[in-house]
Amino acid sequence: MLFRTFCLLLVLSAQYSFSQGIKFQKISLEKAINEAKTNNKKVFIDIHTEWCPNCDWMQEEVFQNKKIGNHYNQNYICIDIDAESTQGIALIKKYKLHVYPSFLYLDSDGNPIHLLTGVMNKDEFVKDTKEAENTSTQLFNLQKEIHTNKSQDLNVLSRYIYVSYKAGYADDKTLKEFLVKVDENSLKNKWVWMALKEATMYSGLHSDALQKLVQHTASIEKDYGIKDIIQTINAAANVSMQPFVEMRDIQGWEDLMAYLDKSLGKQGKTLNCAYNPTFYINIKEYSTAFSKMEQGVQLLSDRDPEVRAYLYRNWAWNIYHYYDDKDKLNMGLEWINISIKSHPYSINYETKAGLLFKLKQYKEARINAEKAIELAKKEKVHPTLAHLVLDELDGMK
Repeated sequence: MLFRTFCLLLVLSAQYSFSQGIKFQKISLEKAINEAKTNNKKVFIDIHTEWCPNCDWMQEEVFQNKKIGNHYNQNYICIDIDAESTQGIALIKKYKLHVYPSFLYLDSDGNPIHLLTGVMNKDEFVKDTKEAENTSTQLFNLQKEIHTNKSQDLNVLSRYIYVSYKAGYADDKTLKEFLVKVDENSLKNKWVWMALKEATMYSGLHSDALQKLVQHTASIEKDYGIKDIIQTINAAANVSMQPFVEMRDIQGWEDLMAYLDKSLGKQGKTLNCAYNPTFYINIKEYSTAFSKMEQGVQLLSDRDPEVRAYLYRNWAWNIYHYYDDKDKLNMGLEWINISIKSHPYSINYETKAGLLFKLKQYKEARINAEKAIELAKKEKVHPTLAHLVLDELDGMK
């Protein structure tokens, strides 16, 4: 009896990757589809690589979750496929995948239902799972509605643009059709804003999607808040900035900033203020970066206090990390104090603590670090810099 039990465990361990979370079966895609059909389940495929840290993080931090595991084990046949294997290469070619990890959902007949890509936390994965299981937000179901059934319904278009660009599944032709329909009234529909947001974050600063966002900034801010707009433009800036930084293409970057100035007017100048310092810091031109910050102070004098507070915080954070000159540190302190008036958040107080520490104002540094930690508990974030400042101060005793 003991021998039979041992043999059974060997068979099971060969078939499954055991964890308290999702159980990935060590079977082929063809067999997974057959099992899904037999058991009235769907198929969930984790497409990953051995060299992808985000893939490892999803396996260790998200898929090990018991609640997530219970749901997926009950409703899906789950397999993981190396993107560089023969089977993985075929899937990448078929579905035009270029982001790892990618998560592909199939029905019991092997037809694609939905696609997710990239790293996310547990809550985000649970939210995205609900979208993957809702026919109104399934990528390939919506794709059929748009391209086969020729739907021009704005709700269908919005959902399709939202899930496709969120998955890095760009569709330029349909995006153009969507953007034509976007106006102040349509943006009151949350799906329209969510679609515009995802398209902007994917497409970058030079995109038609960003121009549409800037055109309707006032109404978007009224309905969804300035923070949502700033986060969207930040993501777009990261997309646009990366190739210029990698190639150290200063002229190309300046040309892009000039384009924003010309095409977006006042908002374009604000974007210059936001991202020029970051670009020059990334290429280690610290003197130029600081000059861009100083120029920004003059340009921001008539801007929305929320925007000024956000940019001052970013600049103060950069001052703490990259500068030791006393005058620059004091300037950073001035900026973070302005930001705190509008945003009394933990990140601002810990930035202030860091600046005060570098200025050797240790008593005030401790007060602000402790304040940051107190606020962080309510905000449910981890104030790393505040703890670092306190550790340094305690080590000086």
